[in-house]
Amino acid sequence: MKKRSAHKRENRSGSAIWRFFKKIFSGIKTVLNKIFPGINLVKTVFSGVHSIWLIGIALLWLGHVNFLDGFEFMNDYINMRSFVKEYILQKPPENDFADKVLLLNTSRNNALVPLDNDNTINTVITDRRVLAEKLKILDENSDSIRFIICDIYFEMASADKEADSLLQAVILSLSAKNKFAMPGFYNDQTKTFHKPVFEGTAGLSQYRSSFLNNQFLKYSFIQYNHQKQIPLIAFESITGTQISRKKLGFITYYTNDNQWVLNTIIPEFRYAQSNLKEGQNYFQLGLFEDYLIQDGQLVMIGDFEGTNDVHHSMAGLNSGPIVLLNVITSLLAGDNKISWSYRILLFIVFFYVSFHSFYFSYHIVSGKTLKSKIIYQLIDKRIYLLLLMLVYISMIFFHHYIHILILLTYFGLLDFVEHYIVSVRR
Repeated sequence: MKKRSAHKRENRSGSAIWRFFKKIFSGIKTVLNKIFPGINLVKTVFSGVHSIWLIGIALLWLGHVNFLDGFEFMNDYINMRSFVKEYILQKPPENDFADKVLLLNTSRNNALVPLDNDNTINTVITDRRVLAEKLKILDENSDSIRFIICDIYFEMASADKEADSLLQAVILSLSAKNKFAMPGFYNDQTKTFHKPVFEGTAGLSQYRSSFLNNQFLKYSFIQYNHQKQIPLIAFESITGTQISRKKLGFITYYTNDNQWVLNTIIPEFRYAQSNLKEGQNYFQLGLFEDYLIQDGQLVMIGDFEGTNDVHHSMAGLNSGPIVLLNVITSLLAGDNKISWSYRILLFIVFFYVSFHSFYFSYHIVSGKTLKSKIIYQLIDKRIYLLLLMLVYISMIFFHHYIHILILLTYFGLLDFVEHYIVSVRR
């Protein structure tokens, strides 16, 4: 009798667990049927495949297409992001220049390469002797700094051969310590990389402007198949990791530390030209001394005042070194990483809009009152509103720009085809 009673209790316990899970599954099914009315296996598979297709379109457009960028929309987004950060998230603006970076301006330290048989005009260049002296100070304190990005293209030798020799020696010393990078130039027409006149670590400092204009929007870390930009060289030195270019059939993709990353991003402008204050967060190269160095700083050298190096970006006019500063900051913050949470978000939203585009629509009629008309429009345009929300969430919280114009055009076209088919059948 005791054995039978124990057996009955086990049966009751097993039945209770089964009923509990059955209740949970039933609840999930009810919720899914409310969100996705009439869902079944075929509709689930098709909507899932279409969602993956949309994720591919969104990310491939960002990484490989350089026209219809939506530059004006990004200007509006900058204003929206500032509003959200300041009044909703209540985040203070980035103002930690001096703690994280040491900015040295070169635009007031110039020298002249006079006209001669090799130079048809007088050419103004950065004062090589001053630069060599200041780099020597940084070389002596190289253990305290993270990296030096020298945004100066050394195209020709100067008139001061001794200064060039001193500069070459310190560049080689810093390059050997993996603490220095300077720009070269890639000629896309001749397919050749022009190195600077000095030996040392060199990379690109170029970007492809948006189609039909000269505005800066997208930045590719590896260009022309294998040429690395100097912010990427700095990132790989600081982190000890590498961004690798890989192929899957005809598809090119990139990884960093075995994680999928984007090679092309629209960098977040955490620092703007308007934030610069001479003597507080940037200093003239000729006035720099070792007491300005703080542990763990990234050193940026270049024309911070935009005298000869300025770019029109979505954050207004910014000097070239400020653009590079924001690029390396975005890299170090992991803005190019495609996290699993982001992929799941994209899949959920795209699955919803796919299902509701292909298989379900609310048959409602607009009322006569203002409230009923607003509700009707919200329900009728829910897909477009959801896509717009996704774009802003993606940019504000994940730092990835999804092309809203392309998405709206794509689903608008689907909507047009659907209405056309319905009208033909009638």
